[in-house]
Amino acid sequence: MQDLHTQLDQGFRDLHASREQLTPVAPVFALEHDLCDTDLELLKETVRLAVRQGFWASAQRWWLPFVVYAAESGHNYAGGEYWKTFEDSTPGWRENGDRDRIREWFQRFADDYGGARPQGAFAGHFRIIAWPITHAVLPVYLQRHLAHLLYDFRTGLTAQLLRDPGILGERLAARTGSYPEQFRYFCQNTALLGQVSVALLSGEEDESPYLLGSTLHRLVDGLSRERQSQQWLSTARRTAGKVRAKARGLVPVPRKLTRPSWPERLPRPTDPRLLLRRVQGEWRAYAELPDLSSLITRLPQLSDELRSRRPSVAGAERRYLARGQLLYPGHEVQLARWPRPHEPFIRLERAPDPANHLIADHCAISPGRTWLFRLRAPNLAVEVKGKIMHPGSSYILVVDEDTSIPALPTAVEIPLQATGVRAYTITVPDAASESYAAAFAPVGLSLATKVVIRPVGIVASSWDGEGTVEWLAGEPGMIGIYSEQVPESCIVTLDGHSQTLKWPGGQRDLLLHLEDLSAGTFEVAVALLAESGKTIADGYIAVTVRDPKVRPDSATAGEGIRLLSDPAQPTLSDLWDGRADISIDGPSDSPAQLTVTLLSDTGEKLSELEQGIRLPMTPEAWSQTVRGVRANQRFKGHYDDAQSSRITISRSGIGFATLTCDRGFQPLQWRFALCRNGSYVARLIDRTDGVRTVAEMFTVQEPLVSIRCPASGEIPVPAQGGLVRATAREASATALLPPQPNAIMGRGNRTPTVRTSGRTPGEVLRLAEAHLLWATAHQPADPFANHQCDMVLEAITREIASLIGKGYWTKVERKMQRASEPTECIDVMRAGVGEIRRHRELADQVARNLWHWSTPETLLAGFSEALAGTVQTGDAADNEAIARFVLTLADQPGQILAGWNQADCRDLLAKVLATPVLLRAARFAVLGSRAFNGAVTPGGPW
Repeated sequence: MQDLHTQLDQGFRDLHASREQLTPVAPVFALEHDLCDTDLELLKETVRLAVRQGFWASAQRWWLPFVVYAAESGHNYAGGEYWKTFEDSTPGWRENGDRDRIREWFQRFADDYGGARPQGAFAGHFRIIAWPITHAVLPVYLQRHLAHLLYDFRTGLTAQLLRDPGILGERLAARTGSYPEQFRYFCQNTALLGQVSVALLSGEEDESPYLLGSTLHRLVDGLSRERQSQQWLSTARRTAGKVRAKARGLVPVPRKLTRPSWPERLPRPTDPRLLLRRVQGEWRAYAELPDLSSLITRLPQLSDELRSRRPSVAGAERRYLARGQLLYPGHEVQLARWPRPHEPFIRLERAPDPANHLIADHCAISPGRTWLFRLRAPNLAVEVKGKIMHPGSSYILVVDEDTSIPALPTAVEIPLQATGVRAYTITVPDAASESYAAAFAPVGLSLATKVVIRPVGIVASSWDGEGTVEWLAGEPGMIGIYSEQVPESCIVTLDGHSQTLKWPGGQRDLLLHLEDLSAGTFEVAVALLAESGKTIADGYIAVTVRDPKVRPDSATAGEGIRLLSDPAQPTLSDLWDGRADISIDGPSDSPAQLTVTLLSDTGEKLSELEQGIRLPMTPEAWSQTVRGVRANQRFKGHYDDAQSSRITISRSGIGFATLTCDRGFQPLQWRFALCRNGSYVARLIDRTDGVRTVAEMFTVQEPLVSIRCPASGEIPVPAQGGLVRATAREASATALLPPQPNAIMGRGNRTPTVRTSGRTPGEVLRLAEAHLLWATAHQPADPFANHQCDMVLEAITREIASLIGKGYWTKVERKMQRASEPTECIDVMRAGVGEIRRHRELADQVARNLWHWSTPETLLAGFSEALAGTVQTGDAADNEAIARFVLTLADQPGQILAGWNQADCRDLLAKVLATPVLLRAARFAVLGSRAFNGAVTPGGPW
């Protein structure tokens, strides 16, 4: 043990000394032990022997072999229960082991040898195992994902990124939205991600300063064992080699230059694209939304905000977009109102200020009070951000309605279906005079000069024809400079740094390569000089380099089939428990094939189902499909063991779209097994760091009563089913228990008993917490479990309505529970709202509108209006807030805990308890409209 410790100590000290010479300093990993196979096996056997013998005396001084041993275990980690695997391979650990001591040794390793320190959410959740997994550099179960990520990003590689692992890690992490959660956790440590990636992208024979050669070769060998991973990595490495060998075309040299200035704010890759379209003879305004995923590098927390918050677009015809929509570029929104100056173009609902400030700064329409659009087709005009007009072309000028403009030659006002602006068509003559050009100067427009700057060579990703060009990072951008008069020389300025170039004799064109530009926007200004040194012409162009985005699994705008999900990256449970809204665009009334695949944690196919569907598919139609899939016996037989699911929609000759969802890295997870006698047992998978885990069960008969259970071993499941919950520090896992249908039919399904202890806000909140617990529990692949859960949720909701609505309404709830048809109770509910005149008027108004309230939106608006006319609750804003709250309380009471903070929730509950007619009327509105329409979604967007 001593000899091994001494050998490792010297090696790690040498590594630490070399890494300190780097800028920034790079960490050392315990996997970089540089032991040959024989010495590594000796180390493992020595550690195992020490553990069996109660190793603490020898470990006080000779602890490095234990750190290396734990890192090796982390390297082979497959994403399951780390400690169970560790114990199985280390005899005696259960009796003699100490997990906290492992963490202490790794912390000492970080202090003494500059070792890597865990970062990100994974490190926050798993304070011990994060150390050996981090020091494993790249565990086996993540290697394939990193190879795929590097392959996806290969066209975005630049020499600058390959020299700066920190920035590369940030760029890569920003692109992991569609990858499994376990891999996203790893990528949150962007410094580690960048250093590993730079090392992997080094040449076959090159040494990397960020990883020891033997460790790097080991990772590459691991990736090479799987053919697809090997191909991905080889392609990415070849691309990186070409980038390193490529010479830069334009090397700016600092020099001051007087040149025309671009507007104060340059266009950005994340700005929206404004369009005008003529539809049925009317011009309408549209905004093509950008891909905001690149902003995640500035504010990593923005990733969760973009997925979980609804975005609103200034002036859009529809107020809100689907959650996660901003992570998928190409979506268009129609503008009913032109966005106002200084108004944030996009805001995330209830997002923190830093997130919205970042989006507002990086996603904005062109500044000013005028916007220029060039006619590309008779019915399409595209914005010209540089506001430069060319002779012989036609344009549409949009002007803020409060801005007075002078008379403009050839300008004719036209109607535009967007309030707040006026629009004019402009046709520039082929031979425009200087006076013609001067007339447009007051509104910020200019005519093209004698010098023309345009993209040449590879087709640009976007070119507005007037001064703004876009390429993807890694593409060999090239611009051509054309001059009517042959100059002596040319000064080219790139972002304030200039270089003088000799003009090719007898030529009117000069070609420039703009290579190795990182993502961002750059201004290229050109000044043409005569032999005397006098400037004879000048011009400029804005070059936007966009981070390349791979084709999303869900397809992109314009393809034959496009799949949209809300949230954008749902978990496996979200997808199949009905918490994700899926819509599929495609040719109208066209057949397509739906394929559902369940996969194990190693990617092995467990089950695959195929069925025909019709395009397009709405979220409501998808919900029906989900119910059919979940009822399939092959799906039910493998769902609980699956770690991910892939859905594919395809149609020959049209296209395809796929969506992959995983369970995510769950510290605690429940598994169920069917016994031979038809009963079930539950078992808890515990991946935590060994903190005290508490397990408890709630039965269908007593859904609010907790029964303590053992956290290890098998737990018998009651015949009627129920719910199990496990908690360990911040980690928790809740799941519905599968019932025994035959036993329920034989014994009868007892109605749940919900007991209360007083009519107080605290008691209502306790019931709401229970409702939320059952409503959000993981659902097994068993429709009977969902039926039992619905029975519990309805029982809790009825009890809340009875508690707040008081005695007479309790009788109404009982009658509704016994009724065979909901419409039979309309008159009973109407009478139960209240007896005084104002209460009867409110009930009458609700009853008159039940047929019309066929959607959650119409129900909310109509019920709010009904309250304003009959019950004095305050101003209009108060009416809508109270209407939203009581509808939620009457329909899905658990959601009041998710949609309101604790203080507001208690205040609103106090108002409802003081005025119980509010809840009685809301319950009547929800149940009555559902009885007539059947389309009002429970818990709809209150």
